[in-house]
Amino acid sequence: MRMLTRKPDRRGERTRRALMDAFSELVLSVGYDRLTVRDVIERAKVGRSTFYEHFDDKQDVLRRSVAPVLAPLAATVTNAAAPAALDAMIAHFHDHRRLLRAFFDGPARALLVGFLAELIEDRLDRMRDAAPLIPLPMIAAQLAEAQLGLIRAWIDDPQQCDIGSLTAALTASTRAAAAALLRPALQRTSEPNIPRAASTAAATAGRR
Repeated sequence: MRMLTRKPDRRGERTRRALMDAFSELVLSVGYDRLTVRDVIERAKVGRSTFYEHFDDKQDVLRRSVAPVLAPLAATVTNAAAPAALDAMIAHFHDHRRLLRAFFDGPARALLVGFLAELIEDRLDRMRDAAPLIPLPMIAAQLAEAQLGLIRAWIDDPQQCDIGSLTAALTASTRAAAAALLRPALQRTSEPNIPRAASTAAATAGRR
């Protein structure tokens, strides 16, 4: 019996790409906070119902647009980060730095931090052997803010350092911060045993 394979929805992919391209163009021309769903569908030349077949709202367009790009950043909290993927992401940011500034310098920045924090939190949540010092959402938010802040400083003047140095700094600083916020909780659960052991030994010596 021959297995039926589902053909890729190329028309749907083209429509999504047209909507995301229109969205990016509008961010540059009018800003994220001012653009509307109506603006996007008019620029992409699709119907309103077609837009809602693919996206919930303009925030959903932003989320879907940046999620694949932010994924390598989130991966730096573990050993799963691939240097090549991270280098490619930073190069992509460099090539689209005008668009990135438009996101970073307006209300959309908080959304970017939130999207990245969600990706980071998901990875932290898989680290079952780590007990967080503070709630994971707070750790994820801090790491996301730090990562995007470093990238924002770099795109203002890419000549400050090369891409390899930047990705190395992102990886090292993220892992160090994550470790600092995860490990103390593990230490607190084990360290109280040391004083108890010492006091027991002292009591035993006193009875001799």
